[in-house]
Amino acid sequence: MPQTDNEMAAAPATGENLGTPPAADVPEVLAPKLQKVDSAVIIRRGDTLWRLSYRVYGRGVRYSTIYLANQSQIEDPDKIWPGQVFKLPEKSNDGKAEADLDRLGNRVTTVPK
Repeated sequence: MPQTDNEMAAAPATGENLGTPPAADVPEVLAPKLQKVDSAVIIRRGDTLWRLSYRVYGRGVRYSTIYLANQSQIEDPDKIWPGQVFKLPEKSNDGKAEADLDRLGNRVTTVPK
């Protein structure tokens, strides 16, 4: 027999009635801290190619460096998504700026293969 809204509200919130296992059955897993290497950045919410370019190459207008290096995964330069991993070339396309990966902190990671 289905529960009424009042019965469901009175029921304790356990893994059984939430469709998830109880907390005691879930192992604690900690992700390792990202290690800095000179190759790629993990996109976060709010990132834009312009903002990344400004931080890495010193000028937002150099965003095309990041776009061209990652063109296979970017359909529209105005639309990038959290979780994407973009390669960061060592120098900008115009050759006037070297990548300053220190400005990205722990967001720098290895390039996926």
